[in-house]
This record gives sequence, structure tokens and C-alpha cells, in this order.
Amino acid sequence: MYAQVSSPRFSKRRRNPAPAIIIAVILLLLGCWIFNMTCGGGEEVNTSAVTEYVTRVRPIIDASTSLGQQWNTIMESLPQLMADMEGLDSQLESITEQCKQLLDEAEQIEVPKGMEMANSALHMSLDQRYRSMEKLRPDLINALSSVEVDVWAENISEDLQELVYSDGSYRYFKREINEVLEDNNISDVVLADSIWVANWETVLFENVKALLVALKGTELHGLAIGTVTLNPEGRIDDENIHRLPSTEEVSVTVSIENQGNRAETDVLVSVSLYSDTEPTPANQEQTVESIGPGETVQVTFQGLKPTTGGVRNILEIKVAPVPQEQFVENNQKLIYFTVE
Repeated sequence: MYAQVSSPRFSKRRRNPAPAIIIAVILLLLGCWIFNMTCGGGEEVNTSAVTEYVTRVRPIIDASTSLGQQWNTIMESLPQLMADMEGLDSQLESITEQCKQLLDEAEQIEVPKGMEMANSALHMSLDQRYRSMEKLRPDLINALSSVEVDVWAENISEDLQELVYSDGSYRYFKREINEVLEDNNISDVVLADSIWVANWETVLFENVKALLVALKGTELHGLAIGTVTLNPEGRIDDENIHRLPSTEEVSVTVSIENQGNRAETDVLVSVSLYSDTEPTPANQEQTVESIGPGETVQVTFQGLKPTTGGVRNILEIKVAPVPQEQFVENNQKLIYFTVE
């Protein structure tokens, strides 16, 4: 079940990331001074321990970067994903859970002497990404489901700003690690960039609100043929041909999917049956009165009389495109079968 609509978090004003980042850096520098930890202090470093540490954290960083790419793909595909809110929520939940797993993995890594502050910055980055996604998931689902825009846009903007902070924390971590690597002539380990938000402008309240308004006003129309079931079923061979047992009639159940974000009415579904020896098709049609966004309906055609004796039959299934439907390649499907 996807995230339930909850009361929006009201905020008096938007947060500016600059003061928070400055304060975080100051605290890190104070920590270096108070606890005498390495921040360019010239303390001797165990190079093998550093190499092992970087080697262990690198897969975590790469995985976090990959999750950021998945997140950005979701944001770019929101007009299509809105047709299946439960599916969208499931994808967001998966990213959130994986962020938490990466944070837990990082906490299990032994930190070499002199790397404590840098490691703290890495933990801060991973924690910010997890906390941000944890809040973004319900906020985004609620924003797309609610009539209200301003309050949810405010919340989402703040959630996304947390991702900006996470990028800043990672930059600090990478800079500190690179300094240690360079100072100790360690060149066989490299850390990649890990950026979730490439453009600060996209997280501003005005831009988030504009995105939500555009999404709610976007009409997306799209039908598709899903699973097709034959009765009797038979088996499917290596050539993807259904081998049916002896029968005089075949029934076909077709799943029709509404992949758009608008309800469709009077959807025409048709089947044509012909064979290698009977090129003239037998046709049947049915009309689906209404199918909602993200909904799947099943249509069954009965009394289809195939050619028997092992002759190849061709079943052509079509769902007529609806007005403004642009992608129609999945509106048709061919099924090949034989009957003993």
C-alpha cells in the first residue's frame, strides 16, 4: 500500500543551505582542533589502513551515486509514473531502504587513525540522503494526490535541500581523503564524484511548485496490451509457439492496461484469428466502457475456432488508440499457437 496522505508540515520560511553548510564546516574544523585529529596536521598515517578503508567505502559511495541516478530518473519520469501511484511509491520506498542499508554498512567499517573527521563527513552525507528520501517519499506521493500545492511544494523543497547538503558533506569527505592520499603518495585508489542534485535552482520552492503544477496539468494517454491467456493453455515451446491440446474452440483473455494518467472510455478491443492455411481472419470486438488511470481490465473472447492438425494459428490482438495517445507500439500483440 502506498504512503497515506498525512498532514503537511507547515514551515514559516524556507531554509537557505549556505548557513548550514558553513556551520557544518566550522564544527568539523573545531573538532579537528579540539580532538587533535588529522586535518592537514602532518600526523603519520598508516598507508595500508587508509588504502583498505578507501577500498571498502568506495563500493558504498558508488552504490549511493547509483541511487541518486535512480532518483533523478524517477523525477524525470514522473508524468508517466503518476499513472501508477503504488508503483511510484514502491520505487521510492526501495531507494529509501537501500539508503539506510548503505548507512548501516558504512557504520561497520573500521576507521584508520587520522581519518575520523573525514569519515564523519561521509556518515553525515549518507545519513542526509537517507533522511531526505524518508521524508520525500510521503511528501511527493501526497503532493501528487492532493489538491493543495503550496504547502507540499514547501515540504519537498526542504527535503531536496537536504540532498544538497548531502552533496556538500560528500565533497568535504572527498577533499579530505584526497589530501591524505596525495600526502602519502597513494595513487591506486580513486573516489568518484557523488552528486544527487546537479542544479541548486531545481530545489527552490518556486521551481518545485512549478513542477507540481505542470504535473497536475499534464494529460498522459496510453493504453497497452498486457498478459494474454489461452484456454486451454497448453505449453510454450522454444520458438514461443503455444502448443494446445486437441480442442474445437479456444477462448482468449486479454489484459488491457491504462498506462496514462487520465480515465479512458469506450475502448475498443479486437481479436482476429487466422492460420497458415486459412488466411481469411475471423474477427471479434468488445468495448471497455471505462478504464481508470493505472487500472487493468480483462476482456475475454470465446468461441474462436482454430485450424487443427498442427497448423500454425495466428491470433492478432489490438486495442484501439485513444485520442492524444502518442506511443502505440504496445497496442498490438501477436500470439502463435497450434492445436493437435
